[in-house]
Amino acid sequence: MAINRELRKKRKRKNFIFELLVLMVIIIFSYIMFNKFIIIPLKEKYKEKPVVIKEVPYEEEKKEEVQTVPGEMIEVNLYFSDSQAMYLVSEKRKIPPTTSLAKQVVIELIKGPDSSDLYSTIPEGTRVNEVYIADDIVYVDLSEEVFKNHTGGSSGELMTVYSIVNSLTEISPIKGVQILVEGNERNSLVGHVDISMPLLRDEDWIKPS
Repeated sequence: MAINRELRKKRKRKNFIFELLVLMVIIIFSYIMFNKFIIIPLKEKYKEKPVVIKEVPYEEEKKEEVQTVPGEMIEVNLYFSDSQAMYLVSEKRKIPPTTSLAKQVVIELIKGPDSSDLYSTIPEGTRVNEVYIADDIVYVDLSEEVFKNHTGGSSGELMTVYSIVNSLTEISPIKGVQILVEGNERNSLVGHVDISMPLLRDEDWIKPS
């Protein structure tokens, strides 16, 4: 009887092991099939597509000219530097009437003088972001090139600042000019002339006639 019980135990043990092995085979097979026919196709279907970046050409320079309006040409006084960067010299220029005379004056200053005896005061590449008037103060917002491309020096900076100030204060009712760079106030352009506050016309920098 004892021998029979032992044989039955061994048979049960073998059956259990066999059933366990069969179960493991079924699980492994199911896992493989699940991956092959479910997971992998889903991954292929929903995998992230490569992002295609379309390069858009950079518009290097915005159009700055203000809109002209019907009417006679307007004569303005623009101030440019003399050859020694000691004084500003007035140059008369006729421009068409526009929706913003003050902005057009700054644009004309950036273009430079017509006379070969005079010199530009605003660095090359400078753009006019905006010009607006509040009461009797005109706010001139220039691009960062006004200081990045500046040649430096106190006299050069004075010529830049007061060519703008004295040219714009020729226009009524403007009495002061606040220079901004990229929409922000600055203490100076290149370290010499305080532009943190509106500046008034200063005829000491205009060359005596």
